[in-house]
Amino acid sequence: MVKRKTLTSVFAIVLFVILILYTISLLFPIIWTFLVSLKSDDEFIFSLDADIEVFLGWPREGWAFSNYSAVFKYFKIETSSGDVYLPEMFFNGFSYAIVSALITIFTNCVVAYVVAKYKCVLTSAIYTIVIVFMILPVIGTLPAELEIMNNLGFYDNMIGIFLMKIMFGGTNFLIFYAMFKSVSWSYAEAAFVDGASHFRVFFQIMLPMAVPTFFALVLMQFITLWNDWQASLIYFPSHPTIAYGLYRYANSTGNEICVPYVMVACMMVALPIIVLFLAFRNKIVGTIAVGGLKG
Repeated sequence: MVKRKTLTSVFAIVLFVILILYTISLLFPIIWTFLVSLKSDDEFIFSLDADIEVFLGWPREGWAFSNYSAVFKYFKIETSSGDVYLPEMFFNGFSYAIVSALITIFTNCVVAYVVAKYKCVLTSAIYTIVIVFMILPVIGTLPAELEIMNNLGFYDNMIGIFLMKIMFGGTNFLIFYAMFKSVSWSYAEAAFVDGASHFRVFFQIMLPMAVPTFFALVLMQFITLWNDWQASLIYFPSHPTIAYGLYRYANSTGNEICVPYVMVACMMVALPIIVLFLAFRNKIVGTIAVGGLKG
């Protein structure tokens, strides 16, 4: 018995050390990026040829907080409709991420509810199609998708992009499906007796029960879309997001690239995600439980 307790204690200590090291490995790049963002370009270039302490250390020529104001004021990229500066990129990024996340998650919520609670040939076919598309890889559809967008007037059009987000399937669909399957249909039957319609049952009874799940999935979808620079590159190049602007600047050619400015942009892109995670970490990583009726 004593030996088992000793092994358990040793395992717990080793696991704790591994988790601490893993946490440090995740935090170190963020801290280093922040430190580089506060260095001048000359100091960073000098640190490349210096020892490791200078390269990874604190700014030695003063904290260049002016880098942030300079990037916010002068950072821009050229598009077919003119120059786009950082505030507009932030607006485009927030608009795309928030609206698209809400539309996508709500669509999955509605379809998953219908499939879970209304059994017929159509709903069974929808569930089967979702599973099949998750298993089979879809490759080579981008040219056809862009052609359809051009014909419908959706290309380089934010409204068109939002309409394209009305889709369902994947992990989000399955999460809502499992959640609604766990909810007792007795709630709906009691509402039907009182004269409630199917729409009222969904919006006033079932949807409120799904709010924790809905909110958590919207947060995770927002994080994914906020970091999605490819969407702006492919679908709406005239409305660049901050993620796409960072990609364009970091991959531009020539000697005009200032690495501390790139790190400033990285910190600006990461800041909303860090704030969201700190504010709603329990919603994102917590366990969502749905109650039911007894008896």
